[in-house]
Amino acid sequence: MFGLWGQGFGAFGTAEGGGNAFNLDRQIAGFAAGADVRVSNGLRVGVVGGYTEAYLDSAGRSGGTSRAESATLKSGFGGLYGGYEVGPLSVRLGALYAGTDTRTRRAVLYGLSDTLSGHGGGYTVQGFGEIGWRIALGQPAPAALVSRDGVAVPVPPTASYVEPFVGGAYVGIRRDAFAETGGAAALASVARDYDLGAATVGVRAQTGLELGLGLPVTLRGLVGYRRAFGDVVPTALLRFGTGPAFLSAGVPIDRDALVVQVGLDLAVAPNASLGVAYTGQTGARAQDQAVKGTFTLRF
Repeated sequence: MFGLWGQGFGAFGTAEGGGNAFNLDRQIAGFAAGADVRVSNGLRVGVVGGYTEAYLDSAGRSGGTSRAESATLKSGFGGLYGGYEVGPLSVRLGALYAGTDTRTRRAVLYGLSDTLSGHGGGYTVQGFGEIGWRIALGQPAPAALVSRDGVAVPVPPTASYVEPFVGGAYVGIRRDAFAETGGAAALASVARDYDLGAATVGVRAQTGLELGLGLPVTLRGLVGYRRAFGDVVPTALLRFGTGPAFLSAGVPIDRDALVVQVGLDLAVAPNASLGVAYTGQTGARAQDQAVKGTFTLRF
């Protein structure tokens, strides 16, 4: 079976600063599209590509120094993914590459009055894997009927299950060197690499619902614990002009976070579905909220 799917998403979040890092707000929007095919019983492979645009903003601190900082990150990405199921066991793998264009802007009001801008690039590579064990709950609901050109066509029943899982991910980030322009307070930075890892353990579940819409509805949910490690405190080696270099730390990433997802899929045709989902991640210093809509067509 061959499938095509598309997904639009938006997210926002906040993170508390620390040391010389200000509090940070972020908004992200983008889309992804992909295609996958079942190459044998239980094995599916696919490709994905898309685009994201993120906006980061900090209002600065009150006190002796007043600054406003912002950045826009534009990324195009592509990758491969796959999954294999044998009995209740599921294995899922994937890898992505994204090229990023970054533009920054800072306003400095402290003795000087400068508006500074910077432009840099870089890339991100990511690999992830997951193992789950599906536990069926009762018997599948009877097949539903969806009208196609006035003819009732059966839709495969929705299976109810819970699936404990454990997964891991690696993210490697390359940030190219950049030099700001716009005044005496302009900064320059050398190229730098960052390595991040994350392990997640949790449980996901699925069941069918009858909402009186005449169309099959699937409810999905997930709750898990995520542990991050590696370069969770980003740093940059900076200098003013030709002056001495100094190390500056950015907003840290929470090492421990709670992950929650909930979503609904509506079967609008025997081979097509529309869905909407919410994803949240909450740690001691940062919170992220995301909403995505999906369309899937299989033939």
